[in-house]
Amino acid sequence: MSLPNHLPTGTQDLDVNNYSSYRVEDFIQDDDFRDWVQGRSYQEAFWLSFPEQYPEKQEAMQRAERFIRATQVSPERISDLEIRKEANLFIERASAYIPNRQNSLPDFHHKKSIWNTSLTFRWSASVAALLAVIIGMNWYLSRSKPAELTPQRARASTVHLVETTNDTQHPLRVILNDSSEVLLSPQSQLRYPAQFTGNSRIVYLKGEANFSVKRRNQPFMVYTGNMVTKVLGTRFVVRAFDLDKEITVQVASGKVSVYKEKQRQSPDNKEVNGLILHANQAAIFEKSDGNLTKTLVANPTLVTKNVKEAQFVYDEVALSVILRELEKSYGIPIQFDEQSFETCKITATLSTESLYEKLDLLCKAAPASYEITDGQIVISRKSSQ
Repeated sequence: MSLPNHLPTGTQDLDVNNYSSYRVEDFIQDDDFRDWVQGRSYQEAFWLSFPEQYPEKQEAMQRAERFIRATQVSPERISDLEIRKEANLFIERASAYIPNRQNSLPDFHHKKSIWNTSLTFRWSASVAALLAVIIGMNWYLSRSKPAELTPQRARASTVHLVETTNDTQHPLRVILNDSSEVLLSPQSQLRYPAQFTGNSRIVYLKGEANFSVKRRNQPFMVYTGNMVTKVLGTRFVVRAFDLDKEITVQVASGKVSVYKEKQRQSPDNKEVNGLILHANQAAIFEKSDGNLTKTLVANPTLVTKNVKEAQFVYDEVALSVILRELEKSYGIPIQFDEQSFETCKITATLSTESLYEKLDLLCKAAPASYEITDGQIVISRKSSQ
């Protein structure tokens, strides 16, 4: 079997396998496939292009990938309740050895002194050992237990989570159980259940990842520190490295809800203090003060696919009309005073420039100025001198 010429050197040794007959178990038993799933393969280009080469094997490939990642489940931590139960059981058993002088048998009266001395020594040793265990457990619990567990995190602690860490220098592709796709950036970690159950799909991110979430009735939630990103189905990027001073969420398409994790709400109060983000909008969460603000992404992209609109060719067209077309094409609200610009006519061809470059050219011709406020663009006409 021959492979495409664009594959890198070193992939030609893979053609000995008959991939057209591969089943799920064949993928699982393939050493190089397992290495690729775990980010250790040198055949990155081959496996990335595999679904295009063998589209009929894509489902089997994804099932095998999920199975391999599911085998990387972190060991389940012993719960605090189990530790305390064991400690109480130890105390009860140790109490059985406490010397009881009143119930000593007469036949052993001559050995009473030695027996009590021996029991006292054993009891003292048991108490010392028990105290050491209790002190150690208290220190462990105080160091490892979070200050406060939200209901979502409490539920997650009872679920086995798959942990995937990208130690490579390239993005690592992760396919979740609901067919959502995650591109995990280098030096990043994603924790997620092997099988989504319940009323929501919850994952935990450290670092950066690009999410492409499949639309379902279950909301998809990404926990990053003290911030939660909630969607039904869309594309967005979350960046939350430990050393960064802020957490950012950038939306490529669809709608995203972003809010702080710790919400103290009464059952009757359904209000959540957060932000709603649309395409080309971003949220910034300041770790120092917990401030959550809305802005725009660094390089907004077109959200419409209409070629005519993408060309932006104008001949003596009112600036207000041009701004409304930009608003629709980029999905970003643009605020301005219609009356201030109704007499301003523009002749221009705007094509390859970024949105901000387009705005700079239009504002120079107007003349006007713009600023970004609360995820919107506000344009003001400069007063004539």
